[in-house]
Amino acid sequence: MVIKEKSGFWWLSIFANPNVHTTIYPNIYVAKGFDTWPETLKTRILLHEKVHLKQQEEVGLWKYLLLYIFVLPLFWNPWRYSWEFEAYTKSGHSEKKAREFLSAWNYGWLIKK
Repeated sequence: MVIKEKSGFWWLSIFANPNVHTTIYPNIYVAKGFDTWPETLKTRILLHEKVHLKQQEEVGLWKYLLLYIFVLPLFWNPWRYSWEFEAYTKSGHSEKKAREFLSAWNYGWLIKK
């Protein structure tokens, strides 16, 4: 695992801009200035992203990315929902807080059916 700070190149991606953290096995890409953030926040984010590393390793990177982005019918993606839910709960968030995060605009209001 290598932790790298995102460059401006990431603005070319719609979903993974430089202001969010992204995992593409075997690397974790963090937002600019990450090293100046409080240790508790950095730890929680790295725990979250490490869960995604494990998921990508188990499923395979290309299959993971395809299923992670696939949202048809609109806003319904059981794979992404379950992977994000697992990452949030294993990084120290309650199940209630994880559901709250996953209903926010930046997750496209993911719905679990």
